[in-house]
Amino acid sequence: MLAICKHLKDVRDRKKCAKLSDLGSGSAVGDDMVIDTLGDSEGMSALSAAQVESGSDRDVLGMELDQFGDILATELTARPPGTVTIEEVEDIDLELTRQWHYQRDFPDNKAGAPLHHGKTTFQHIHDEQILKQEEVLGPFQDNKEWELAKWLIKNVGHSAAKEFLKLLMLYLSSYRSLFVLNLREGTNWKCYEFEYEGNIPNNKDPSDMKMKKENLEMWFRDPLEIVLMWLPQVSLVTIFKDVMAYAPIQMFTDPEGQNQVFNEMWTGEWWWKIQEQLPPGVTIAPLILSSDKTLLSQFRGNKMAWPIYLTIGNIAKDTCRQLSSHAIILLGYLPVPKFDCYTKKLHSIMKYRLFHHCMTIMMKSIADALVCFVYPIFTVYIADYPEQCLVSCCMENCCPICKVRPDCRGSHDSKSFDKHDVAETLSYLKDHAAGKDVNMTYGGNVNDTFKAYGLRPIYPPFWASLPHSDIFMAFTPDLLHQLHKGVFKDHLVKWCTAIIGAIEVDKAFWSMPSHPGLCHFKNGILHVSQWTRTEHKEMEKVFLVLVAVHTCNEVILAVCEVIDFIYLISLQSQMSMTLSLLHDALDHFHDHKHIFIQLEARTQDHFNIPKIHSMEHYKDVICLFGSADGYNTEAPERLHINYTKDTYCAMNCKDYMQQMLWWLQHQEAVDCFTKYLEWARQMVCSSLIPLTAIIKIGEHNLAPPNESVRDSSSQLPVAIPALTSGAQQYHVSNVPPPDLQNVEAAVIVSPQGYHVMEFIPALQTFLHKHGVDKSFTPHSFDQFSLWCQVDFLLPDIPEVG
Repeated sequence: MLAICKHLKDVRDRKKCAKLSDLGSGSAVGDDMVIDTLGDSEGMSALSAAQVESGSDRDVLGMELDQFGDILATELTARPPGTVTIEEVEDIDLELTRQWHYQRDFPDNKAGAPLHHGKTTFQHIHDEQILKQEEVLGPFQDNKEWELAKWLIKNVGHSAAKEFLKLLMLYLSSYRSLFVLNLREGTNWKCYEFEYEGNIPNNKDPSDMKMKKENLEMWFRDPLEIVLMWLPQVSLVTIFKDVMAYAPIQMFTDPEGQNQVFNEMWTGEWWWKIQEQLPPGVTIAPLILSSDKTLLSQFRGNKMAWPIYLTIGNIAKDTCRQLSSHAIILLGYLPVPKFDCYTKKLHSIMKYRLFHHCMTIMMKSIADALVCFVYPIFTVYIADYPEQCLVSCCMENCCPICKVRPDCRGSHDSKSFDKHDVAETLSYLKDHAAGKDVNMTYGGNVNDTFKAYGLRPIYPPFWASLPHSDIFMAFTPDLLHQLHKGVFKDHLVKWCTAIIGAIEVDKAFWSMPSHPGLCHFKNGILHVSQWTRTEHKEMEKVFLVLVAVHTCNEVILAVCEVIDFIYLISLQSQMSMTLSLLHDALDHFHDHKHIFIQLEARTQDHFNIPKIHSMEHYKDVICLFGSADGYNTEAPERLHINYTKDTYCAMNCKDYMQQMLWWLQHQEAVDCFTKYLEWARQMVCSSLIPLTAIIKIGEHNLAPPNESVRDSSSQLPVAIPALTSGAQQYHVSNVPPPDLQNVEAAVIVSPQGYHVMEFIPALQTFLHKHGVDKSFTPHSFDQFSLWCQVDFLLPDIPEVG
């Protein structure tokens, strides 16, 4: 580990976390500058062939980490007084900090196994090109032509692209290829048209016997086709094969299996239990749906879209969070009617019925689906609280997960949180639809009204015919709306502001000194017009400290427990231990929450708040499906930009839905062809060496790695190293600041410049050590690029990412 000291000279740009001012003995950098590459030197030709072949000139951007040590170890002449030195500090033993996970495989070693070996989708494309005697670029003559077509589709509207291609000077031989893009597209879109007859008489009918009608259409894709496209057992697509799992596992931090790890969906309890119920050898494809209604434009009209997104739990959550991976795909657009043919009293219930009718049509192929021993099972629905109630046919003053009474949601009594039962709920819905009286026991009391159970009269809901699905356990924690925006910003901050005073809280934020890694609200928080997740998280970092100065201990404890809960639930890898801490934080918050009522910060005398009550179910859901970060509503909201807003802005607003689908098809064609070209280029590259290995353990001792053999009948965990590396890493920006480019070495070593007097001999020693001919000597007129900072990255911590 290096203790990096700052140079005596005051220099620019001191905003980042780690900076190099002078690398002391053998220093190649100074005055907060990091040296990049040789510029005009004639000696550049002396670089080794291996360096040229790898595309790197062995500059700081391409150096291995130990090469910094090579520079530091260079023996140079004595330095003049005032030069900053670097102290070599012994590293902490990485073996002491290395984490191990112990893995237990599912007893059936055929679970998730491939059924056959065949060609991948990209191999089929390649074979088709060979049969048609086409080049790898398909209809495009060269890479420039392909890049132009890609740019037009990605960045230019339909009409503008046509005008651009009509320009005589830009006419290309494959004009049609650029315009039509005769490339392989994704799954086909379907249109379902239907008509709703309302209860308002049609004014155009003089007899007033006919009612108003509204014609609707729903565009969607078959979810089964999408699932089969993803799973290598069926389609053998190679895009996600390295980031997918096909069978459940159990992971522990100890060989005794006491502290279980929950991160990906296949580490949760749900997959393991369902796999035990299904025939041996089948593969489960857990379907994860998400939806959120959104405006198409902020500037005109009230046109809205209701997109439905789909992914599967087999794909790693890190990949799903990468928009460029296209691991979350647009399943369809639900209609957003005006319901002008119905009275306002029926608008709410008709919205519920329309949603479930459309979802039933969309998910029809999933019901009782079994293809090539693959079971697609609807598992998780990612939505905010209003849509959770919509999906579960639940009233919005009730919990979509448990049977708690609306006036008991603020309690912390787990005995009153009995989960909804799917079969029981369906029987109530069916009886109510048939006109039967529904008598039920609810909260210990017998009720004879359907409303007392908190249900909406919707039958059948779309999830009624989906096997192995429990809609009431499908709702995962919504960190964005329920915690960051809801519990923290809308409630906790509001209560504390009422206690301390809005002016005082605002003053505390703008008077807080700036610090690296913390957001400085220089104008306070009262004048923030649009709050986002970023502002909420930045407030959470410092809110406890600001509150502690102005409030009593009990308020501080309540605030501390809420923030602890938020940080614990945000961990990307949960353990039994962290879930226990999560439960303790919730317990302690309920022990101290009464202080907000006592101090009149909360005007109501109860805490029957849906977002606070939802925290009661987080622990159970994580045990079932893995850590909550994989099911955040931030991903669907980000996808709105790609699949709705940008798409709509590229259209002329006439028949915009069909045009949006046309535009999306071309986007997918370009993305697919881009992935294919990447695959084709990798065909000529050498295979990568796996970064991790699994080591079996016996009853007490670890077995050698080369003796690792999977024993499906063994109930002992398997030890696997955590996906963290003990090696240090560093990062510098790709482009140096404009005023620090092409700086001559004479300026770098000059006292009037950057005063790195030993730069040239240190650089020469470094280059000689890494293959450059010793006859080459850098000169004072050679030019280099400089950086103001270098960030040293600590090893990844799986829990926090």
